[in-house]
Amino acid sequence: MSVKFQAVRGTHDLLPDQTAHFQQLEARARALFGQFGFHEIRTPTFEALELFHRSLGETTDIVEKEMYVFEDRGGRKLALRPEGTAGVVRAFIEHHLAQTNPVCKLFYIGPMFRAERPQAGRYREFWQIGAEYFGNPYPEADAELLLMVQTLYRALGLTDVQFKLNSLGDATCRPVYRRALTDYLEAEKPGLCEDCVRRMAKNPFRILDCKIDGPRLKNLPTIDSFWCGDCRIHFKAVTSLLEKAGGQYVFTPRLVRGLDYYTRTVFEVSTSSLGAQDPPSSASKEEGLASKQERSQGALAAGGRYDTLVKQIGGPDVPALGFALGSERTLDALKAAKTQPAASRGVLVFVAAQGEETVPAAFQLLQELRSNPQLGERHISVEGGFFQKKLGAQLTLADRLDARYCVIMGQDELEKGEITFRSLKESTQTRIPRQKLISHLLDVIPAEAGIQP
Repeated sequence: MSVKFQAVRGTHDLLPDQTAHFQQLEARARALFGQFGFHEIRTPTFEALELFHRSLGETTDIVEKEMYVFEDRGGRKLALRPEGTAGVVRAFIEHHLAQTNPVCKLFYIGPMFRAERPQAGRYREFWQIGAEYFGNPYPEADAELLLMVQTLYRALGLTDVQFKLNSLGDATCRPVYRRALTDYLEAEKPGLCEDCVRRMAKNPFRILDCKIDGPRLKNLPTIDSFWCGDCRIHFKAVTSLLEKAGGQYVFTPRLVRGLDYYTRTVFEVSTSSLGAQDPPSSASKEEGLASKQERSQGALAAGGRYDTLVKQIGGPDVPALGFALGSERTLDALKAAKTQPAASRGVLVFVAAQGEETVPAAFQLLQELRSNPQLGERHISVEGGFFQKKLGAQLTLADRLDARYCVIMGQDELEKGEITFRSLKESTQTRIPRQKLISHLLDVIPAEAGIQP
């Protein structure tokens, strides 16, 4: 039988087992971000279109090709968010968080939307986990953010990870590099693709991202030759702090981000477990030219510093930096590396009844267990309510649901104020007083048996 309606191309359903993996990833991130002093924020899934034009840049692929744009009944042009930073920065400005939080650390978890070609691990609706750090212009903040990301992937058990690092300079040195880049590209202009010719005038850095021209422009000057003194000192301090703290990085002088708001530090996290084709890093921590397609094949996360963005979209002059990881990509990498923890829905207890006269008491017991906060904290779920079935059929259902324990209320148990407690895995059972059931469950089901981050 054919299915009439299916998920829209580029989207996907998260079934319970998959959702459990997402919850584990998100719980791990929430716990770690809390250790680093970050607090969760939730912003709308759509914003004013102009916000993304001003923040992401008019010439980025996202703005030019990948945004879901619509007009509301009031004629306002809106867009589904393609990334999380712009909305968080807008909220930071709108709610005057700079006045109440001189150092503000926020993180978010939610769906993003991009109208790009669906492929393995890439969707038109996808989930991101990200963090934004406002108010600290110093290299310690850059190193802290990088170490937080590295700590997260290490905690997840993903060891085959590469952390690419570069600096895009600032308002002092970037224009000098831009002129040098433009001069070089002028000689190559006849052979450039249409997009690159157009980008030469608006933002030549985008050419480094081009899937067509990027690989053949191997002799392009690199920005590290044009860093000003302050940017060189900042980058050197970041790498020194990383090395002293045991952090990892591969200096990648041609690494640029696909968004225009970045200044100075930028980084990308990738893994070969998703088929990345990055060349091996040398002892000097340098990487050769790789096309955008090659670089992004195994990309898991990315971020950097954006010291001018807050002011650029109407806020105070506050430095900031942040990152985002792709949830689907990260979980795919864990699965490919065979380090993804088994999905767990916690421990299931099944309540069964034998005899019509026991149904009210069994139903009362079922609701009592479900509403107990101690059982909830241990992720002990309770199923039942099939009391009209014969006891054998109820036990068969409990087994199919993979219940670990079954609580049986029969006529004899009802009269004596007891219940039969059966272990379905060990095929043992015992009678216990009805009022001691919860304490017995807490004894036999340790705290670590439920869902863990």
